[in-house]
Amino acid sequence: MKIALIAHLKFPIAEPFHGGLEMHTHCLTQELMARGHEVTLFALSASDPSFQIIEPTLNAVEKEGAVDLFQQEPGFGLEFVNKFHAYMEVVTTIQRGDFDIVHNNSLHFLPLSLAHTLGCPMVTTLHCPPFPSLQSGVILARPYLGNQFVAVSQSTAQQWAADITHCKIIHNGIQVDRWHTSTAGIPGTAFWYGRLCPEKGPEYAIQAVKQAGYKLRLAGSIYDQAYFDREIAPRLDEDITYIGHLDHRDICREAGRAAVGLFTSTWDEPFGLVLPEMLACGTPVVSFDSGAAGEILDDSCGIIVPKRDVAAMAAAMPRAAALDRAACRRRAESHFPIGRMISDYERLYQKLVPQVPTLPTVTPVLRGSIGVVA
Repeated sequence: MKIALIAHLKFPIAEPFHGGLEMHTHCLTQELMARGHEVTLFALSASDPSFQIIEPTLNAVEKEGAVDLFQQEPGFGLEFVNKFHAYMEVVTTIQRGDFDIVHNNSLHFLPLSLAHTLGCPMVTTLHCPPFPSLQSGVILARPYLGNQFVAVSQSTAQQWAADITHCKIIHNGIQVDRWHTSTAGIPGTAFWYGRLCPEKGPEYAIQAVKQAGYKLRLAGSIYDQAYFDREIAPRLDEDITYIGHLDHRDICREAGRAAVGLFTSTWDEPFGLVLPEMLACGTPVVSFDSGAAGEILDDSCGIIVPKRDVAAMAAAMPRAAALDRAACRRRAESHFPIGRMISDYERLYQKLVPQVPTLPTVTPVLRGSIGVVA
């Protein structure tokens, strides 16, 4: 198939990944190409050079001294207008591209709003809970029969139930063979990695290891510098170490050497790819009861405790560290292999591709002022 894959335009689709969405998009592109599909990735140019990449124009916010004509308009600004025009460019390129199917991995309302103009079906993967602008795109896209929504977990599907009644669930997968198993972790050690920001809750991991008497190594991109400076940096010491934003090899090494992994998301995590990744390294996990955690972990490989319950997490760490590391690896292999995820998407593509859109292909023309999508 000839597939257009739309990434979000905040971070490159390349290692070291800023988060699970970048990793998911990278794996999806790589594995579809390996199966012989022709994939065009709409993403930032700094993305993996082994991919066929088209980068839409993103100039407005980069122009030094650019005048923000919309600064007095609520919801507007250079970034909004820039992304609007960038995704419009993606849409018009796809309209001219003779694609069989579009896979929308962005979090922007515009590709959904204009799905009926693309001339081919669209699969949109929902990687997050509902938020107003994306909901607007979903509402506009619903009448078009060429649309298929996919949630990355049952938890995410339930969050979207009021807006989407025909949502398919395809759990994320990982390239399990790239994650090397360790048969034993270093006693009394824990590992946490992800975006360092409030909704990921790394400060709770620090508090838990202090109570448990463990040492902790933290890794990931500093997504919110003010938060890091306020909540994380003051707590670092000889037992609590921030080791930077690591590539795959180093993440694999750190996860494998830890006795236990910690997962402390304080929002309803749509999936949480770090969970199967740590399991693939043989590392058992103590997780807050966040979103899809209960769909990923079972009693063989982890312990789930209430959100923000530091005492419960601390108490669970020695019990989790005693779990069978081989069972952790088996859980990742049996439930979250990338091949299963790709096959599920392929079957969905094949089901949709024969459908001929009933609406004509239309190149949208913008007239007048741009309105805010609430």
